[in-house]
Amino acid sequence: MKVPKKTKLPDLPESNPFVDGLLEWMDSPEGQLSIEATDLVLPILENVQVDAKARKLLWSDGERLTIDASVKRIHAQNPELPAELIEDKLISWLEMDYEPEGASQQQLDELDRLTEKWIDDHNRAHHRAPK
Repeated sequence: MKVPKKTKLPDLPESNPFVDGLLEWMDSPEGQLSIEATDLVLPILENVQVDAKARKLLWSDGERLTIDASVKRIHAQNPELPAELIEDKLISWLEMDYEPEGASQQQLDELDRLTEKWIDDHNRAHHRAPK
């Protein structure tokens, strides 16, 4: 029986500045707070729908709220988190995580276009640079 030849893996650098910086940040108080915010905010948004044309978040209790009003709602439930951090997590969810069930690729593309404009306008209104 022929034994396959082992492939030598390339030598990896002992240190990767990006990974090292990320790990250092994750261990910092700021990183820990960001992780905690993600762990609290994302489950809250699990049952929220988005009406990107109307620029509203549709909550399961029937409320139709703006980004700002949604941040206030989440902050009221989690006052230990800074509202700006909640806003950051909510916007990240809108940009990267929200995907309506059963949407076609064309619908997803339109949602992305509308959401990007919504977030850009929101950031301009708050004098923040777009991400």
